[in-house]
Amino acid sequence: SADFVGYLEKENQDLEQGSMEHFFNQYDDEISANEVVNAIDGNGAKLKKTEPKFYSITVNPSKYELNRLQNNSEDLKRYTRYLMKDYVASFNREINGRPITIDDIKYYAKI
Repeated sequence: SADFVGYLEKENQDLEQGSMEHFFNQYDDEISANEVVNAIDGNGAKLKKTEPKFYSITVNPSKYELNRLQNNSEDLKRYTRYLMKDYVASFNREINGRPITIDDIKYYAKI
């Protein structure tokens, strides 16, 4: 995952710390690239050798949705967090007899 995370970090090159876009997940902001790599690469205990360690998805809001955003970065984070809850619900899987929830997956996003 380090190559992919590095690719996503290119936009932060030559920016001051306060201007950088950090990774985030459902509950945390400003997650470092190193933390993302370690979390993804260390999350393979239940995976079979032929299963991928991670998936990459892209969220592309419509023009209408983008026009409704007030604070682009913060609103896009909120939008992504809401969207990820729906994404997980669409898995139609259960863990120990209960539907899978956002707390059962590990994801990291970047604006």
